[in-house]
Amino acid sequence: MATFIPPTDLLHHFSDFDVDIPWTEDQRLAYNFLRHYRPNPRGRNVYKLNDGTYVENEPSDMSTVAITYHGGHEHEVSAGEATSLTAAGYGDYIS
Repeated sequence: MATFIPPTDLLHHFSDFDVDIPWTEDQRLAYNFLRHYRPNPRGRNVYKLNDGTYVENEPSDMSTVAITYHGGHEHEVSAGEATSLTAAGYGDYIS
């Protein structure tokens, strides 16, 4: 059995979001506080759709999702699934 760990990104909780400028006082204070922290990993979910394709954007109709791989978590996958994930560009995340 292969192990698939979906990709993660290093993001700040607040400062990476697009907010309208000028900021409110609360937004400015939160940014000034959080900018001193290092970025934390945030997992990207990978969804296998019923048609066999893989997407990272959550579908509007969840009934089209066959499998959800939660970002940053380890998932045991079969050899066939590992081959499909590799073909979809996720080969670097399979061990």
